[in-house]
Amino acid sequence: MEDNTQIRIGGIKFSEELVQVTVACNFPNETSFNDLLHLLAGKQINIPFICHSSSNKKAESSFCVLLDELGRIQEVLNFSSFTNQNVRIIPSVGTLTLFPHRNSFRLLGLIMGIFAENRYPIHSLGTSISAVAVNTDFHLLDDIAEKLKNVIILPENHAPFRQEFRLTQQL
Repeated sequence: MEDNTQIRIGGIKFSEELVQVTVACNFPNETSFNDLLHLLAGKQINIPFICHSSSNKKAESSFCVLLDELGRIQEVLNFSSFTNQNVRIIPSVGTLTLFPHRNSFRLLGLIMGIFAENRYPIHSLGTSISAVAVNTDFHLLDDIAEKLKNVIILPENHAPFRQEFRLTQQL
């Protein structure tokens, strides 16, 4: 029998080990985040996670890249006009993606509760109709998945999906 506090979801996926870069811009006289994205695209750096927020005086954007791209990211940041005061780099981040199966608001509340109760850091998060993605410390992903099992019901024979190989394209 299903517990009323548990909700059925479509699955869980873990990312590879990532680095999160957060850039703050004060309007209007600083380099825009859009300029930074163009520099990253020019270097063909893949961005598996990105989020942005802004107010009338400040914008903050976060993105994640593979851990082995850190050196190239630092080169781009040094080349751009972002200062060290405006950039925060968090090494060893992992994205925990849950597929809510039409329970996104309730699932988001349960996730936030588990993170708060266990003092797990949330470095950034994003939601859509089909997924809830939370960036946290990479080494905590398995522990978080275990705690989530108390509030979610996974499909039969499902374990968190881990990417086992990576495809890269070089020109």
